[in-house]
Amino acid sequence: MDFKGLHADIDKWLSKHYTPGRRGRKIQYIGIHHNAGNLSVQGCWNVWQSRQASAHYQVQSDGVIGQLVHDCDTAWALGDFDANCRSINIEHADCSSSPWRISDKCLESGAHLVAALCLAYGLGRPAWGKNVFPHSHFSATACPASLAGSQKDAYMRRAQEWYDAMAKGGSAPAAKPSAPSGGSSSGYADCRWLQRIVGATADNIWGPDTGKRVGAIQMASMYHGTQFPYGVKYVQKVIGTTPDGIWGNGSKAAHDAIVKRIQAGFGIEQDGILGKDTDGRIHALHLASNHTV
Repeated sequence: MDFKGLHADIDKWLSKHYTPGRRGRKIQYIGIHHNAGNLSVQGCWNVWQSRQASAHYQVQSDGVIGQLVHDCDTAWALGDFDANCRSINIEHADCSSSPWRISDKCLESGAHLVAALCLAYGLGRPAWGKNVFPHSHFSATACPASLAGSQKDAYMRRAQEWYDAMAKGGSAPAAKPSAPSGGSSSGYADCRWLQRIVGATADNIWGPDTGKRVGAIQMASMYHGTQFPYGVKYVQKVIGTTPDGIWGNGSKAAHDAIVKRIQAGFGIEQDGILGKDTDGRIHALHLASNHTV
């Protein structure tokens, strides 16, 4: 993509499900979203033919950026028309769903695009909650998942680095590693302790079963015990309580207890709350592990 001129790699313009112009509003911030799937630019265009939604840009897992709505027009992205009129919205493809995460290439391109947009429209240095907002700030949604959780800091740090470099007219900032180096003789991090906690086979390979079990605990925390993508009974089996399909006080206590065990494994405060720090450490361990997802 030509980030200076804001010319995307792919132009795939929508002919519906957006509003021409901005009703006199000025662009004030960037809205961040995730696909809840690994979509291409074409895939987004296809979805938005029937779904009454849209975004200005789509960042694919390979880092390719497509534009579907002109910057001067209003995408239907945030569930709030006034906010839509004041924002440019970016969708990001997920490369994993257990837990949700975007690829390093997607993160790099998305962060670069945020920086370019902030510079082009005079929004200032990218700052979370100031000129960069998650979809969840405006609507009751878990979107943008990892981009408001485990990957937020890396994403925003990179956006700021790109902004600083572009504002000075200098060269690209040095790339930063997305995960710590491994901690086992194989060169990968040792995730067997976490596998034992969640009831997965302790083979030191972060495969689909490990990812699903860890993701089930994360989702129960993310949705505050109101939504269970894998089903209540499955989560109850993972946390070691009676799988009766009812998320009551016993299930909540078992969930908090297993989160404390995970926190103990990381050597951090054991408060039973799977918050930003705990989620970020799980994500970093996943990236540094020998994984097949």
